[in-house]
Amino acid sequence: MASRTAVLSASFAISLVVLQLGVIRFAGSSLAVRVVLPATVAAVPAALWPHRRHIGVWVMYVGLAANLAAILANGGLMPIERSTVVSAVGQERALTYRAGDWIAGSKDVLLESGSGRAMGLGDSIVVRLGHGGIVASPGDLVVWAGILILASELSWGWQRRRGAARQTIAPSPAPGFADGAEGGAATRS
Repeated sequence: MASRTAVLSASFAISLVVLQLGVIRFAGSSLAVRVVLPATVAAVPAALWPHRRHIGVWVMYVGLAANLAAILANGGLMPIERSTVVSAVGQERALTYRAGDWIAGSKDVLLESGSGRAMGLGDSIVVRLGHGGIVASPGDLVVWAGILILASELSWGWQRRRGAARQTIAPSPAPGFADGAEGGAATRS
């Protein structure tokens, strides 16, 4: 039962992220993004609550809280400065966006330097991919670190359980006897 709850809650969290990405990508105006973005960021911690015994989940909570603070402080969108957009997509493309407007296909609202709220928590870190890049917030980096920590925790737990199961299936020989002697008889060490 606990395993099924864990799978369902993880599936729900992933569904929230997929919903968020779909709305961001296909929304025709900022209104849908301004509603769905904060709602999904706020709902993911509730979806992950059954996994709260893992440190990685708590690290993700910190990143999600930072993101939600920046999003709520800026009317439901993540703040981004023009210099960050220029760094990510180039000067020519960055000039096509107007300050104060939602950048279509993103979760961002373009703000001039120093004009937004909680800008330190906004999208400001360019991660290079080929000739362009994606932009992340400090909260995103913390969420990604939490995912890595959680994956490590789950892997380590799986390996421990697998090792314990192997020991129960094939117990080690009695102390003082060598294992695997030829002829089928154990020899005294």
